[in-house]
Amino acid sequence: MQKTATVPLRERNRLDTWALIHDAASAMACQQGMSKTTVEAIADAAGISKRTFFNYFPTKEDAILGLQQPTLSEETLAAFRAESSGDLFGRTVRLMVTVIRSMFPEESKAERRKLLKQKYPELGKRIFDHLRDSEELVEAVLMERYPDPSEELSEPGDLPGKDSALALLMMAGTVIRFAFSKDSSAATNEQSTAIDEAIEIFREAIKATL
Repeated sequence: MQKTATVPLRERNRLDTWALIHDAASAMACQQGMSKTTVEAIADAAGISKRTFFNYFPTKEDAILGLQQPTLSEETLAAFRAESSGDLFGRTVRLMVTVIRSMFPEESKAERRKLLKQKYPELGKRIFDHLRDSEELVEAVLMERYPDPSEELSEPGDLPGKDSALALLMMAGTVIRFAFSKDSSAATNEQSTAIDEAIEIFREAIKATL
């Protein structure tokens, strides 16, 4: 019988508390509206202190949506750096998707988040803020390939300049938006094929116009 990986108790407790706060916040927003969904009310409903709330979420909007600050793990970064040649376009798109997916823990409620975004469009600003942070993380990875402003890279697949790196970043964002428009679950579902399909569509479209 295959053993499943166990989550350390401390991390499990952290995830449980995170999910408890998110569930209380999202349910309250659905039932009572945004104005009545205050940090104090969420903390009371979750049975925690305000201090504990802010240990997990910087704003009530993040708690309602089930968002967390995007991260780039050392493992993911090392894997990206190890693939130093070939398909920089596809690798950049997939790197950004991985960072975006880190915003949505498994404990977050995707369907409820979708309903809340429709009901309260102003919540979209928090998602946009986190997406911008995701782009900045990926931008920093691309820019580290240019240690000296006067130095051009010579490795296979490297870009000719920093402006090209920024263009690649913008194209990656466009590909992701296209993929998400086809399959909104692609933001959190690692089994979705929408990202790979979008990469190929854009690759062929670019070739056809050159």
